[in-house]
Amino acid sequence: MNWGTKIVIVFVLFAGLIVTLVTISMKQDVSLVAKDYYVQEIAYQDQIERIKNYKKLGAEQLRITYDDSRSVVVITAPGNHKREGEVHFFRPSDASLDSKYALKPNGDGHQYFDVKNFKKGLWKIKISWQENGREYYEEKTLVI
Repeated sequence: MNWGTKIVIVFVLFAGLIVTLVTISMKQDVSLVAKDYYVQEIAYQDQIERIKNYKKLGAEQLRITYDDSRSVVVITAPGNHKREGEVHFFRPSDASLDSKYALKPNGDGHQYFDVKNFKKGLWKIKISWQENGREYYEEKTLVI
């Protein structure tokens, strides 16, 4: 085998490798974390203010707990139980699994979310609400 044949074989193998890599990369999901990611990024200073407002609450902060034995997420709102807002169960790896619920604690200040049907793995619980003319935001990472 002469050197010209070896060059052609190396070139064909290289071209095959490139075609394989392009095919694999075209099949990958390249969706953004959120559909309105850029709009959210522009308004992030407002989000920083919501987080600061939440930290100033002190003893009035929401508590988020996960009861593994019952597969239930419990949000406890001490003090004013009439907080209303939104609870967003966010799956970083797959936006199609995200779900949003209204934040409406019961008379005892608890709200229960059944997560038995949620896919196992990493979730972020994002809670935002407005109270007394101020906006608040809390986020907790949870592994189900």
